[in-house]
Amino acid sequence: MAGINIREARKTDAKKIFELMQQQAIEQNTVLPSHLTHEAVAEGGWGPAAVFMTFVAERKETKEGELVGYILAHRAYSTWEGRAMYIKEIYVVPASRHSGVATNLCKEMLQAAVSMGCNRCDVRVNKANKAAKDLFEKLGAKNLTEAEDWHLFFMDSKAMTEMKARCKGQGPSQVRQAVPEDMAGVMAMIQELADYEKMSDGPKINAHTLVTDSSPDTFFECFVAESDGTLVGYALPYHTFSCQGRGIYMEDLYVKPAHRGQGLGTALMARVAQRGLTLGADHLEFSVLSWNTPSTAFYQARGAINITADRGAQLYRFVDSVMRKCVQ
Repeated sequence: MAGINIREARKTDAKKIFELMQQQAIEQNTVLPSHLTHEAVAEGGWGPAAVFMTFVAERKETKEGELVGYILAHRAYSTWEGRAMYIKEIYVVPASRHSGVATNLCKEMLQAAVSMGCNRCDVRVNKANKAAKDLFEKLGAKNLTEAEDWHLFFMDSKAMTEMKARCKGQGPSQVRQAVPEDMAGVMAMIQELADYEKMSDGPKINAHTLVTDSSPDTFFECFVAESDGTLVGYALPYHTFSCQGRGIYMEDLYVKPAHRGQGLGTALMARVAQRGLTLGADHLEFSVLSWNTPSTAFYQARGAINITADRGAQLYRFVDSVMRKCVQ
């Protein structure tokens, strides 16, 4: 770390961050999407609809501030623990590796998460990326894909557009954006989902927490499905950013058992896709427990692919106590 400073990135760093993204893509034998430019990075981090925050590692001795690494994360939400953060990218140039740069970038981001009141931090890692896995495990993150068998799913813009089209012309919509008065009903359904996923003691939040954290420009949005004036389903998404550009993540999708088979799950998911497309997202992501075969079949029938099985994507998690230990 001698001669290297870790600091929060500024808008003027956007072009250099984009260049690091390009270097990372070359190392991984991948290509950045054509719509991802340094202007898009600047907009995603500092524009009026900013999504992510990032820290950079900078050489002190260079006059213009040469960047040798960065970490990028966005706000997330857990219907178990509440406010969360999701680290999407971390990269250090080869010449600066094995010197503590990546570790200190992670610690700065975890400090930011704690300061924002986040209770956990998730990280997506490719199974083949041993260096990243070793780093996060050293810092105390748990591999949820191995421990709990969570699988990550991905839907591209074509599938999102088709999903949106499914619900056109199907009569009056029973899906709308949630309002604060809905959150008690949403909280009750969160508990039902926890019971179904065999984690009855999982939720640690309440309806008041949901109201606070879903106000404008905070952590998540929520859509609800109604039947005869009663809430019977909900979807809870938040907005994301990565080397794939803007995206949207669906933390939960739930419809009460008595109201399944009526198209409400599809309508809720279509509303999430529509919201993402409106804001320039070109992909939708979510996680599913591997034993939940009805949900897996539902999503795959709508164009989602399992990127854990197909591409080796794994989910790691820092819980609150580990985050606080790291930043101390």
